[in-house]
Amino acid sequence: MSTNFPDDLLQQYKSLSTKLKKAEKAVFKRFGPNLLEVSEEFSSLAGSFNKAFLPEYAALCWLGVAKCEGLIGNGVTEVDALLRSAKAFLAAHDQQQRLHVLTNAGEHLEGALRCYNQALGRLSEDSAMRAAIIREIKKIKPNAENTSNFNSPSHRIYDLEMSAKESIQSGDFVAALEKLTEICDDVGERRVEAFYGSVLNRTEISRLLLLLLLEVPPARQSPSHIKLLERYTSLESSCSDPANIPIGMDLELFLQLQGLAVACQMKDIDAIRASRNAIIDFRAVAPEQHFVLGRILRKFEDSANVCKG
Repeated sequence: MSTNFPDDLLQQYKSLSTKLKKAEKAVFKRFGPNLLEVSEEFSSLAGSFNKAFLPEYAALCWLGVAKCEGLIGNGVTEVDALLRSAKAFLAAHDQQQRLHVLTNAGEHLEGALRCYNQALGRLSEDSAMRAAIIREIKKIKPNAENTSNFNSPSHRIYDLEMSAKESIQSGDFVAALEKLTEICDDVGERRVEAFYGSVLNRTEISRLLLLLLLEVPPARQSPSHIKLLERYTSLESSCSDPANIPIGMDLELFLQLQGLAVACQMKDIDAIRASRNAIIDFRAVAPEQHFVLGRILRKFEDSANVCKG
C-alpha cells in the first residue's frame, strides 16, 4: 500500500467506510446514514485521490459508490461506478508498470477483473455494454470465458480485427488474411464503405502485406485479392487518378506500398528493404503490420541467399 497520500484523504476514506458499514447493518435504512450522501462523498473523494495521483484509492472509493448505489437500488449508477473502479485499478497498474514497481504485481489487474465481473452480473445477456465489458476483460485475460448475445456489424468487425491481430502474432498468416478479407467482403456486400473508411484502410494495408508475404498463387486468389494486388502493382493504377487511392490514405504511404508491391514482384531486395524502412515510419502503420513487413523482408532475403548458394 502506498504511503504517499495526504493523511486527511485517508481519514476521510476510513470515515466513509465506517458510515457505509453502519448503513449496511441498519435494520431500518431510514435510521442509518443517508446512502445517497455517502455515495456522493465517496465520488468526490475519488476525484481527490485522482488529483493526488493515487488511482488505487480512487478505485476503492468507486467501489464504495457502487455498494451505496446497489443498496439504494440504482442499478445503472452501480454499474457505472464499478466500471470507473475498474478503470482506476487499471490506471494504478499502469502507474506501477511505469515506475517498475514489482510489489503485489497483478493485484490491481485482479481488482479490475472483479469490478468488470460484478458489472456483468448486473447486465442482461444481450446488452451492448455487456459486450463492451467482455472486450475489456479479454484485454486483461484473453482466455476469459465470458460471452454475450449482443451482436452488431461494428462489434463483429472489431472481433474479426482482434482475431486477425492474434493470428498474425501467432504466425498464422493465412487465417489472418481470411478474417480481414471477411471484413472487407461484408462491408462491400452491405455497401457501407463510407461508414468504415478507417477500418478498410487498416485492413487494406494488412491484406496487401499478407498477400505479398504469402505469395498466394493467382488460381487461389479471391476476386478481392486480385483487385487489391492490381491496385498496387498495375501500371494503369496511377496516383494521378484519385479513384485509385483508398479514401483517407496518405498519398505518400500509398506510393510506398506500391513500391513495396512492385519490389516484391521483381524480388529486388534493396528496394524491398528501402520500402519497408520507409513504411514503418508512418503513424498509420500498426505494430502487427511492422511485424509482417519484417517477415516479408526476411523471406525474400532468405530466398535470395538460397539462390546464391
